Amino acid sequence: MMNKMIYVWPIIGIVRPTDHLPRWRVSGDSGFMPVGPAMTTLRSVIARLASLVRCAGIAYISVQVVIWHSFYMASPWRLVAPVVAMAWMATAAMCLRRSSPAPLFACIDSAVFVAFALSGQEAIPPAVRDQAFSWLVISMSSQLLVTAWYSPAVLSMPLALASPAAYWAGAERVSSTGVRATTSTAILLIMVAGIHLYGRRQLYGRAAAADAALGRADRAASEQYVILSRIIERREHERLLHDTILNTLTAITRAGAHDANEVVNRCRQDVTLIEATLSEPEDPDASAGQRYGDLVGGVQAVATELRARGLTVHVDFRSIGAPVVPARVAIAISGAAREALSNVAAHAGTGEAWVEVSLIESDRKSQVPPRVHVAVRDRGAGFDPARVDRARLGMRRSITERIADCGGQAFIWSAPEQGTVVRMAWPASSEPGQEALADWALARDCLPW
Repeated sequence: MMNKMIYVWPIIGIVRPTDHLPRWRVSGDSGFMPVGPAMTTLRSVIARLASLVRCAGIAYISVQVVIWHSFYMASPWRLVAPVVAMAWMATAAMCLRRSSPAPLFACIDSAVFVAFALSGQEAIPPAVRDQAFSWLVISMSSQLLVTAWYSPAVLSMPLALASPAAYWAGAERVSSTGVRATTSTAILLIMVAGIHLYGRRQLYGRAAAADAALGRADRAASEQYVILSRIIERREHERLLHDTILNTLTAITRAGAHDANEVVNRCRQDVTLIEATLSEPEDPDASAGQRYGDLVGGVQAVATELRARGLTVHVDFRSIGAPVVPARVAIAISGAAREALSNVAAHAGTGEAWVEVSLIESDRKSQVPPRVHVAVRDRGAGFDPARVDRARLGMRRSITERIADCGGQAFIWSAPEQGTVVRMAWPASSEPGQEALADWALARDCLPW
């Protein structure tokens, strides 16, 4: 006789979108602006780049002092300006490595270098005093990166132009080569500032647009999450109605006069289950992850409930380690196991069933999550899965979709006169095709005959 099987592909688990909406705070622009992931990343990258440029500037000043050591040794007070400049640049580099600077830091940094430009010309050897490769010009070029990118928007251009103007004024005061060389160097500094200001405008605009798009996507995802949550809630209510009221009404229609006590007990159990399901949810943080004892307790409670209906249920638990199973997974597996055992009691024509629960601890090294495998089997009449009415909700909603909604997968094997095996696995396999064949072989081999 041809064996038939049903394999249900898992649906994508619903994950609540994280909060990607931009945070409002004071930034490099005027006033308050939304600073989202793109803007934060851009500012952090520029801060790290500015820190590296400052470190390169410190090295360059040291080299200049060594090259012109005769000039500085002739009058040691000339070392004051380069030493103070290196100390400030080192302090700024450490601050830039920790976080993106505040607008106030950019203003103070600009003021410090304006002071250097006005008073530090005497500390430069005359041969390179008006040249673009003097240590003062190089250090001011590195300073313009912070001023242009992190000062308030309304002050960014005035502060960026203040440094070249101060350099020109200070150089003219002690210049020995004329106005042309000083003016050329000042124009070079203005060009550097202009490039940074243009880059700020373009990249900040693109980052703000990316954050706005991310915010819109986040809101859309939140709306989709609400819709999917309501769909899952409606499905769970349908499963609850099927597992309780519909099954009990079916039992009443088949019950005789001597089955009144059993019907009353089932009604009481249904009321208890419905009240527990519709009660106020627990603290989500407390129920986010619970140990497998809750899953074991849920399966044991289901077995006890079915034993009260006259079904002999053998339960076998196997555990490797102490895996942590989310509460929603434990509830889903317990509900699916209840429906599978109810089908055995109602349709299999046998009074005996086996439940096997395997729990495997997560592997931290390979980051493999904990795994749960549950099998419900019997040696009853079985059925042909291809001839099952799709309008029936038992297998489709109460077992397969319930497991799929929590990120797992269900597999049902049955054949006429050969019993039935319902296997549930969480999480779902990354290779469902091979997993299906493996489950089918394992199910066939574990049948109790």
